[in-house]
Amino acid sequence: MKTIILTIFLCYFVSYLSAQDPHFSQSYASPMYLNPALTGTTLEGRVTFNYRTQFPRLPGEFVTTQVGYEHYISKIKSGIGISILTDKAGSAGFKATSVMASYAYNLFLNKESALRGGMQIGISQRSLDNFKLLFGDQLTPLGATSSASTELGLPNLSLNYMDINAGLTYYTENFWVGVSGHHLNQPTFNFITDKPEKLPMRISVQAGVSFKKYEAKKDKREEPTAAFTPMLYYSRQGIYQQLDLGANLYRYPMLFGVFYRAVPIMNNYYGAIVLQTGFTYNTFTFLYSFDMGVGKFARNTGGAHEISILLRTGQRKQMKRKYKRKGSNFVTFPSMLGNIW
Repeated sequence: MKTIILTIFLCYFVSYLSAQDPHFSQSYASPMYLNPALTGTTLEGRVTFNYRTQFPRLPGEFVTTQVGYEHYISKIKSGIGISILTDKAGSAGFKATSVMASYAYNLFLNKESALRGGMQIGISQRSLDNFKLLFGDQLTPLGATSSASTELGLPNLSLNYMDINAGLTYYTENFWVGVSGHHLNQPTFNFITDKPEKLPMRISVQAGVSFKKYEAKKDKREEPTAAFTPMLYYSRQGIYQQLDLGANLYRYPMLFGVFYRAVPIMNNYYGAIVLQTGFTYNTFTFLYSFDMGVGKFARNTGGAHEISILLRTGQRKQMKRKYKRKGSNFVTFPSMLGNIW
């Protein structure tokens, strides 16, 4: 018989992981994951890479990786993209993988504002490595043995399901506010147990404003060379809530930011102060952040480290001037990074 402690812990652990999506502290650096409506906001191609390792002091730390590509098609006022996310957690070999295709449409309301709507659809998989589990007959007075367990494996250690996300964003040259919903179809699955479960929806709200400093160039054009960008992110998934508040300060080519997670609207067990820095060079942007835990549990976990790399594959300034010369209602999305792209 499997040990009662192992079964209870495993069911709690997996149910916790199944109920929560991974979160990036640099959420604005993974726009398609933040809100499908943000697909293709750069008027060009963009490659994104995000890597996060959380709780490094605990055995089996949480590691999340995402890579994506998106592109804006001006003729149909649409952005398209694809992203792959993997999330590994714990020493039991839990792994979640999602492959999502994204689409967003740009509706220009006038020359100063626009509305973007987006959708994502894809396939997700969640699995648990049976060979990394420890059963009662592998325990001895001297510790765990390396011999295989004679216990029967747990049921449903791997599952696949379709996932549907959607979002809406209103923006001007210096402001944006958006709402997004993930797992709108609330896929039903059996994981570990024979009892069907529903993956709860994740609803989030994002908002920000960019205060830019302009400088005149030799050709008398004024371009932003610095920006201060306060931002807000709130999400709710099942019984779990999260609120991030902070700001980025950008002065070419450097960026600095400070955010506070889990503003105390409730009793927080994992709050964090997020400190970040980065730089931009031509079409390349690099970001690094560290989550410094401030909650009852977080101080002993080692926090979290996160790296983001963004690469543009076009010339945004030239394309922006080209569209404006046409005299059409055109407004570009303000950068959530605080810089000029």
